[in-house]
This record gives sequence, C-alpha cells and structure tokens, in this order.
Amino acid sequence: MFDLSINTSGSSRELLDLPIEILNAVLSNVDMETLFQMSRVNKLFNSIVAAHWPSIMHPILERDFTPVEPLFRVFDVCSSKESVTALDRFDDGDVYIEGKLVAAKKNTNGVTRLSLNDGLAVFKVCLAVKRWEREFARLRFAGHPEYTRTLRPHELERLRLGLYVWWRYARCFHAPFCFSDESGGSGYGFEDQRLFWLRRPHVSPDIRCNFMRQYSTTQLHVISDVWDTIRSAVGREVCPSIVAVREPDYEMSTAEACRIGWGEPIENDVILATMMKLSPEDVLHLLMFRHRYASKASLIRFIRLKSPDIEQSIETFSEAIMRTICERQGMIADEEGPNALEPGSYFPWPCGFPSRWGGVIDYPNRRLEKLREVYDKDAGKGIHYCIEEELSDLPHVVYVKAAVRPGRLVASV
Repeated sequence: MFDLSINTSGSSRELLDLPIEILNAVLSNVDMETLFQMSRVNKLFNSIVAAHWPSIMHPILERDFTPVEPLFRVFDVCSSKESVTALDRFDDGDVYIEGKLVAAKKNTNGVTRLSLNDGLAVFKVCLAVKRWEREFARLRFAGHPEYTRTLRPHELERLRLGLYVWWRYARCFHAPFCFSDESGGSGYGFEDQRLFWLRRPHVSPDIRCNFMRQYSTTQLHVISDVWDTIRSAVGREVCPSIVAVREPDYEMSTAEACRIGWGEPIENDVILATMMKLSPEDVLHLLMFRHRYASKASLIRFIRLKSPDIEQSIETFSEAIMRTICERQGMIADEEGPNALEPGSYFPWPCGFPSRWGGVIDYPNRRLEKLREVYDKDAGKGIHYCIEEELSDLPHVVYVKAAVRPGRLVASV
C-alpha cells in the first residue's frame, strides 16, 4: 500500500524508510481520521504519531478544526477535587504543547499546557467532532426536513465552537467530582448546600454563568442553537415521553406507550436533563446506535457504566445559557435607555432550533446576518469574580442562588 519503489538503484524503498521530518510533513497533510487509521497500521507508525503528535496534528487542527483555541480549552480543566477559583479556571491564556507556544492571548494569567500524554485525548475529541459534523444537519433540520442540506464551511466552524464550549462545560460542571464533597454527600439541603458552595465555589450558579459570560451574544446564540438541537434530538430519538410516543398513534394502548416512553412530560424532562450530563461523544453514541439497546434497562446500564454518579443531579447547561442570554438582552436594553425595545428584540427571533435559520445556520438575508457582527463585541461583559480569599467576608447566600435538582433515569410508570 505504501510501497514507493524506485528502480534506478535496483533497490526498493518504503514509506517508513523516509526521514522522520518527511514523514511528519506527510502525516500533517492528511485528515484526522486518516491519521488515526495510519497510527494503527503498525507499532512503528503508532510510535511516530505518539512521539510527534504536536508537530503532526497542529497543522491539521488549524486547517480542519477551527476555532482551535476553544478546542485547546477543552483540555484545560481541573480533574481533581481541589477547589479552584473562577479566575483560575476561566481566565483563558496562552496555550503550550510540549513547551511550544501555539496560541497567545494578551493580558491574561491562565495557561493551558498539553503534553505528549494528551495526544490520545485530542484524537478522541477530534474524531467525535467529525462524526458530529456528519450527523448534525439531520438533527438541525428535523423540524423542516425538506430544507436539509450539508453545512457550509463557516457554519461548520460555528458548530465546532458550540461543541467545544459544551465539552468544556461538561468537564467543568457535569463531571462527578463537581457534585460530591469529601463526606460523600450530594448537598441538596440548604445547610449542606451552603457548605458545599463555599467548599466548591467553581460549581456555584454564579460561576456557571461566568463561564457563559466569556462569550459574545452572537456566540451564545450559536452555542444555544447547538445545545437545543442536540437536546431535542435526544428527547425525540433516545428517551421520548409517553405523550410523544402516542402522538403518531393515538390508538396505542397505555401499557404499550409506558413500555416505550420515558415517563410523562414533567418526569421525562428530568430524565432528559439527566442524560444530557453525558459527554458529547457518549450522547453522539446514543443518537447513532440507539437501535443496539433492545430495552430501556440496557440503555440505563450503559449510561450508568459511563457515568456512575449521573443521577446525583441534572444538567445545568440549559439554565446557565438562558440566564446569560436574558442578562445580555437586559444590558442592551439598559444601554439604549428611553429608546430601548422590549428585551429579546435585539436579536432575530425565532433564531436557532427549531427554526430553519439562525444560530449555526445562516440567516435568510444579509441584513439579519449583519447582526452577528453587531452583537459579537461583548464577550466577557458582566463577568464578576469572587476570589477564594474573600469568601469569609461574603454572606453565605452569594453561592446559594439555585438548588441543583437530583436526576433520575427510571420513570415511575
């Protein structure tokens, strides 16, 4: 397959006979899926990719996975139970891969460092992103299948931004360590929660909104569109409610609808919010391979295997993104003063899913598309940090603005 025979010398040369520098140049010009397959050809190729992935993959990331800076931030997440302040966690700074600066950001203190050991994790995220790119158009136009089309390059870039933000948020706030303290309690009572937030300020409601405030209003609408599309798809294809199951066939018996459906709408919303705590790659797996799970019990086993503590709480992404968007709309109205429109009128509505335009998808005319530029300049607006040393001087209620509801995967009927 890789035979590069040269007859002039009478000898045979193969691809692996080339110098490492040339091999690196060759590998950096293939796509990520091809690179992954080549790394599995033999041990030598695998060792070359593993040892030189920063120089091989960086050109691929710059070419096929823009915007790359949010991608690098996916791996800039604390995975221990040590308390981390909001400033430490979200102050995006320079990005280094094996000590080499690959993304610089002025006037910041944060630093993202990737090592050779992070190569496999980068591979997995990138391969999952490519699978999402192939699957997303079907999900996005589910309400208008007659308009289904492939996404344009700049629309794919918006999609990737939404995926990267979701990935980072999931690792920050949906990971098991975010919801259990040293004593093993889940902290749903007020007194427990007060101690919980003081011990874990980085998972408080305020800090979740701070995470979203680092993005512009235009970016927030893109992120919201990606999230709403995927959340709706999971509710439609993975865990539909009893009402949704009976919608196409009202003659279906109640027993049969309960067997297929995942509870009545209110209870189903909790189940859906619990499932959406899974990582993006696991959610994609459920959407692509739901048919492999013959029963709800087998699907629940898979979910609990992937995330044993998933039922401790529901997802908080929906609340954080909506609260931040509403806050931004209010800020815009305040700036307009007496001439202000109603909050919510400063961005085309409806925009994003289930509408067939907006969010990731281009608007139908240039005037609406221009609004993306108008509202893309307020990233970071409204961010306020409470440094850990100052916690003793703050009232306890600062970090107790909303309870995190317990999750569930099993319906009561």
